[in-house]
Amino acid sequence: MRFLIASLALIAVLCLGNIAMPVLALAQGQPAQGKLDVNINTHSGGGVWWQSPVWIAIGVIALVLLIVIIAMATRGGGTTVIKE
Repeated sequence: MRFLIASLALIAVLCLGNIAMPVLALAQGQPAQGKLDVNINTHSGGGVWWQSPVWIAIGVIALVLLIVIIAMATRGGGTTVIKE
């Protein structure tokens, strides 16, 4: 199994060159060289909730559904009676 992993790692280094080196360094437990900047901003949403496109779409769907319900209710449930 170790021979298989070593041979696959050698093939990856030969094929990918410098792209595969950080991945191989992490796989071997060595830290990768370079600077990593992590920015976690929980307030990046911005804007108010009623300006969100998702809430606008939900509101439009609810409005159309309400119009359909009102239209179906006002049609009435009467039947046509033919008298001879």
